[in-house]
Amino acid sequence: MNTLFKSTIYLAILIGLFGCATNENSILQQQQQDDQIISDFLKRNNISATKSSTGLYYVLDKVGTGDQASTVSQIASIDVDVYLLGGAKFITEKDIVYRFSNGLLMQGVVEATTLLKEGGNGRFYIPSALGFGQGSGTVNGINIPANATIYAEVKLNDIRTDQEQQVIEEGLIKKYLADNKLTSTKDSLGVYYVRTTQGSGALPRTGNRLAVTYKGTLLNKQVFDSGDFTFTLGAGASIRGFEIATRFMQKGEKGIALIPSHLAYADKGSGDKIRPFATLVFELEIIGFE
Repeated sequence: MNTLFKSTIYLAILIGLFGCATNENSILQQQQQDDQIISDFLKRNNISATKSSTGLYYVLDKVGTGDQASTVSQIASIDVDVYLLGGAKFITEKDIVYRFSNGLLMQGVVEATTLLKEGGNGRFYIPSALGFGQGSGTVNGINIPANATIYAEVKLNDIRTDQEQQVIEEGLIKKYLADNKLTSTKDSLGVYYVRTTQGSGALPRTGNRLAVTYKGTLLNKQVFDSGDFTFTLGAGASIRGFEIATRFMQKGEKGIALIPSHLAYADKGSGDKIRPFATLVFELEIIGFE
């Protein structure tokens, strides 16, 4: 199983499980088989569901009363529980934030989200072609076979623009600062910097070679990386927010930078720990620069 975030929906749903390519006849046969499996399940359980043009079956328990996704550039926040059809639940996630157009979320869940308005929720019966395809593996101790049909319960919390997402993230940063009793300076682009140990000398400039010790965490203080880093300021060797933060710092200075996602990994995330739209916290020390 080749996936993104371990022990979360991002393990299986945001990147999917990968299998071997197949031919058109096999694809058609699998689609027919999946449709029969889902239809039989619905009939056995006396469930009346609507079938979409893609083969997704759904029951909207609550359509919702807010906005509905209208463009692929929009951002959604959803809650999801995911099961093997008629079997074990293997994923529960709250407040997954993603952009419709970024291609990271499982197709069946994206389609499910588009059927809801804000505040709405439903039950979705997902054929393998809209799920993990021929991929197989283990998620949270549950074996996911190739060509698995999936059942998901999805709630659409809200639809957001980029500007609204930035406002939400700034609110989270301000809450983090208040909760930790930290006093900060804000850059015009949105990086918040907290000086914890005063340095000395001049501030670094574009073209300087900086040596930095760092520890990167999420707002929940989960560490995603740490180490020593040497880079040329302004050369694009790091995320933009990291460079902005180091421009506040003198030699020997220590500080904390809080970086909103648009100055970090934006709507794509990075690795198996940094989700799309994650705000990052860096503890930094400038060892020196020249």
